[in-house]
Amino acid sequence: MILNRKRVLILLGGQWHDFDGFAGAIGPLLEAQGMQVEATYDLDKLSHLAENQYDAVLSYTCFTSDEGGAKGGPDRFTQAQFDGLAGWIRGGGAFLALHAATVIGESDPALGDLIGGVFVSHPPQFSFTVYPMFGEHPITAGIEAFTVHDEFYVETYTPDVQVHMVACDRGVAYPMAWSRTEGRGRVAHIAPGHSRAVWDLEPYQRLLLQALDWLTERD
Repeated sequence: MILNRKRVLILLGGQWHDFDGFAGAIGPLLEAQGMQVEATYDLDKLSHLAENQYDAVLSYTCFTSDEGGAKGGPDRFTQAQFDGLAGWIRGGGAFLALHAATVIGESDPALGDLIGGVFVSHPPQFSFTVYPMFGEHPITAGIEAFTVHDEFYVETYTPDVQVHMVACDRGVAYPMAWSRTEGRGRVAHIAPGHSRAVWDLEPYQRLLLQALDWLTERD
């Protein structure tokens, strides 16, 4: 991997998720690979990505106005925040949207196109197996099927995504990891990841690290 000294900005905020717990689990994982990690709830940092020389943005957000959410927080990217992120990616940036980052709330719908899909629903948590697709890709290299106890995300996805992993529920397969390009930049999404029970799994950590490696790869 080429992750040493890469600067990663972890975006946090919204509803229903343990954002601090995620940062506490994933931050040290990335730092152990030599990455410089900054976790923030300040979404205005998206307007200054280039000048702060970030190599990747990892979004662990959940934008919803649902008043039953377990955490208070924003229900969208502002237009300026979205424009900053989108422009940076198109110029060669790397964006990893994890788990509920596809819950885009009142953000510009173009955010869903940028990520490659949008959250629709999930049933109560249960155990399911995530399978790699046939054919090699750096994101899933060496990763075999693994089982998680997690929220099973049902998401729309755009025709231009390359699906890397799937899982099945009631006889139907759904994408669990995909990637796409945006201008000169790269975008990836990993759907599982609601709790530490998933974050601590070795194959999940490898999937996340290899996704960041591919995203930040430069010719």
